[in-house]
Amino acid sequence: MLHGYVPSNFGCGIIVPILKHRLGDVSSLDKYRAITVSNTIAKVFELCLLRKFGDFLTSHRLQFGFKKGVGCSNAVFSLQQVTSYFTKRGSCVYLSSLDASKAFDRVTHSKLFDKLANRNVPHCLLRVLHKVEALVIRLLPSPLSSKMDSSRT
Repeated sequence: MLHGYVPSNFGCGIIVPILKHRLGDVSSLDKYRAITVSNTIAKVFELCLLRKFGDFLTSHRLQFGFKKGVGCSNAVFSLQQVTSYFTKRGSCVYLSSLDASKAFDRVTHSKLFDKLANRNVPHCLLRVLHKVEALVIRLLPSPLSSKMDSSRT
């Protein structure tokens, strides 16, 4: 941990496509999400990291996705409550929405690491996360990078 060493097989996993909606169009790739089944030791290591450094990896209280115990229904409830509050007081409510369904695939990892460093995440954790990220990217190229590679030829 201190030196940022991560075994190379920690970046390996079995990718399993999961149909998002049981009655969805099975021929459309957009209707699937991929999950990766990691090896057991890597999962134990991840749990240890979360236990030790979990306080550094929290998100904003109004983020509803990718958090244990909250989800879409919580976001809808919050939206209804805010809308109700302001309309009862005679205000207009304007809503803007953003489809961020592909955002994770397009995140600039270097900027993400900069944000973690700005949150005073310990350097030993940053080194480990950087190593794991490099392993995963090296072993499992993203669809975006394969499209970019094919457009160069």
